[in-house]
Amino acid sequence: MKPVKTTDKHALYLASVQDPVSDVERVSYIYKGLFSREALSFREDFSGTFALSCSWVQSNDKRSSISIDIDHETIEYGKKNYLANMSDDEQSRMEVIEGDALVKTSPVDIIATFNFSYCLLHKRAELLDYLKKCHASLNEKGMMIIDIFGGSDSEIPEVQERDIDNCEYITPFIFEFERKDFNPVTRLANYGIHFKYPDGTELVDAYTYHFRMWSITELRDLFEEAGFSRSIVYWEDFDDEGFGNGEFYPTEEEENSVNWNAYIVAIR
Repeated sequence: MKPVKTTDKHALYLASVQDPVSDVERVSYIYKGLFSREALSFREDFSGTFALSCSWVQSNDKRSSISIDIDHETIEYGKKNYLANMSDDEQSRMEVIEGDALVKTSPVDIIATFNFSYCLLHKRAELLDYLKKCHASLNEKGMMIIDIFGGSDSEIPEVQERDIDNCEYITPFIFEFERKDFNPVTRLANYGIHFKYPDGTELVDAYTYHFRMWSITELRDLFEEAGFSRSIVYWEDFDDEGFGNGEFYPTEEEENSVNWNAYIVAIR
């Protein structure tokens, strides 16, 4: 299929931010390393178009998923563009819930809260309540995984950009992630995602976020309070130029860098 220019923000987001196939492989690998068995059931919170859940179900004919998001338009997009293209069997193993993610569901092996979505919960009590409900929604051999970013430059207003020129279905464009402001007293920050084409076509603030920037220590303490038995930090390694290389390893001590990415895995 010949690449085309699009102003579909969800398609641009999938091409520049998400990598569902790699995410499925990574969480599957972590789970198997911890429990010596394959994970079969999966819950994706703040799931948006639930592309990750689709990839999960398609990765194994015994796998099932629950995806939860509160935004009607985004869920309908996922149903029309992703779910509709899946087989009847695959669709039968997916449950799509339109509603608040702060709920207890039937138990699963893995709960994933990616793209820093838990940062939308600004109050400690609210985040703790959410994590307690997640703990209650996991199987005995279950884990929750979240992503987190930081570094010495992560609290400074800045625009980071990447050329997206390897997408099979969208012509080359520029992805921009803007740190608009950060309040060190409240740790509240505003971010925006922009998509721009060389001809001047652009989607400014295609996505905006008002986050509380929780620290690794705060989150691990909250996991413990919520009833999880332990937590593990998986740190992203760097390539020769100092950029993240997509490889993660467990750690308890690291030097701070300009920017870093990590996962926290909490074991039920």
